[in-house]
Amino acid sequence: MNVNRPEVEMTRLDDLEVVFVGESVSVRFGERHAATHHLDRRLFFTVRVQAPGLDARLEGVTNFVTGRGLARFLEGLDFRGWEGERRWVNADRDLIVSATHRSGGRVELAWTIRPWRHSVCGEWEVTVTTAMEAGAEKDDLAAQLHAFLTAEGFPVEYSEAGFS
Repeated sequence: MNVNRPEVEMTRLDDLEVVFVGESVSVRFGERHAATHHLDRRLFFTVRVQAPGLDARLEGVTNFVTGRGLARFLEGLDFRGWEGERRWVNADRDLIVSATHRSGGRVELAWTIRPWRHSVCGEWEVTVTTAMEAGAEKDDLAAQLHAFLTAEGFPVEYSEAGFS
């Protein structure tokens, strides 16, 4: 499988998926691959977003073991709220998640995917927005993503990088 990283030898880990479904929108994480070189601590996966009239798929999204993971970002979203927008970006800047607190204890998440490489076909970017309850529902998604991003034999070491 070509996951847009031809220079990296990878092995497929399993068929685990995390799917978050909002009102007529879904965000799916799947197809986990790990670099086979013992010094390369990257996990690669696919993110697919779907909405009415939209089906976009981005392969080769990277989770570095030294970066603060998406799961930790979601865990840190306090149900009591915050001012403005909080944002998480992965190292290759091909996956961006923006969070805004809404009334009624809800969190609005804007999921943006875009290829990290530019191609002769041009650039593209897709953003879909989902909303969820800021307590248990958000915590459940964070736990699922934590399990997805920390594949067995592939531990993630978290740091403070990745926030803006």
